[in-house]
Amino acid sequence: MRFRSHLANRVITILCILALLSSFAVVSVGHTKAQGVSYETTEQGVVVTVGSIRFTIKPSGGITDLYIGDSIAMNYMGFYPFRTGWSWGAGTWEYGEVVESPKVEETPNGIIVRTHSRFPPQTQCYLEFTSVYVIYNTGMIIANLTARAYENFKAAWIPIYAGFSTEVFGGSKFYFAYGKSVTEVACPKEYKIYRLSSGSFSVAYTSTLRGDLVIIALSPPSLSYLFDDDRRWGGTSFAIKCGLTGFEVEVSKGEEFEASIMLYPHIKGPEFTKKIVDAFSSLGAAKGLLEALSKTKPRTPGGAKLLSSCKTEVELAYKAFSQGDIDGTYIHAKNAIKYAEEMKNVERNQRILLYIVLPNLIELVIAILVIMRTKPIRRAST
Repeated sequence: MRFRSHLANRVITILCILALLSSFAVVSVGHTKAQGVSYETTEQGVVVTVGSIRFTIKPSGGITDLYIGDSIAMNYMGFYPFRTGWSWGAGTWEYGEVVESPKVEETPNGIIVRTHSRFPPQTQCYLEFTSVYVIYNTGMIIANLTARAYENFKAAWIPIYAGFSTEVFGGSKFYFAYGKSVTEVACPKEYKIYRLSSGSFSVAYTSTLRGDLVIIALSPPSLSYLFDDDRRWGGTSFAIKCGLTGFEVEVSKGEEFEASIMLYPHIKGPEFTKKIVDAFSSLGAAKGLLEALSKTKPRTPGGAKLLSSCKTEVELAYKAFSQGDIDGTYIHAKNAIKYAEEMKNVERNQRILLYIVLPNLIELVIAILVIMRTKPIRRAST
């Protein structure tokens, strides 16, 4: 009896070890050096966690189930191409033939996840997809998405979709900013109308009691969009649809469609969301000022020094951005704008001195000298 009991215990132990080893075969766990980002590589994709933020990068290239805490902030994001005549379409977060398994690279500031997939030939939508997701320890995500045609075909439309739960966002508001204009869109709790808004945006954002989400178009710097309530089609999402082509277009083999989009989910409140928006607005303004001022050579040592300081601050702002540091981006961008404005003032004052004050002063001196030389000499009376 003891032998049987001992043998049974050994068998149970071995089975447990085998089960544990088999689980390691399909799941790998990693942490960045800074311990800000953790991830698991599973058959379903790369599951990424940054503090209260959690989402999955699918082997087929899209993002699914982006959570802030216990609430889903984004259902999905990725390409959703349609074959001509709208006869077939699919999203890269739900469909695709995996060409290469996802690869994860750890960096000092977070991780980089790469995916490679395609729609197989039988779909007659001959596109392959490469995605590079850069996830920072702060929770900021940069999604670099590329679709490339591997054969000629005709597409009804090639857009990027981002979908948001109607259950979570019903009753909240989305904001689409383009230039100085901001469009406020109310998301109805119950379905009312399909097309909620359309136009162009550089920044889209929403603030809820559960958390905030900011979406920024990096390249191209703005995107045309349709904001639809997909409950019309039986869906469960408010969807932002950004077209990278027109409708019913001929796509040539080797043709590429690219977009770089920043996602910043957080629980730091609306003020931090405002800071993100202001930081990128300031960064764009600083870059524009630097490019304009660099076209004209400074005429004063003070102006040259200020231009150099402006350039340094713009570089520091971009470096801060590359590390996911919004506070640093905002501070350095503001400093760059300050130096640019000071340089314009110094150069303007110098031009006033050179072209107005000095010429007038010289003219005045010449006039005085002429008057002194032509002044009649009085003779002494006898």
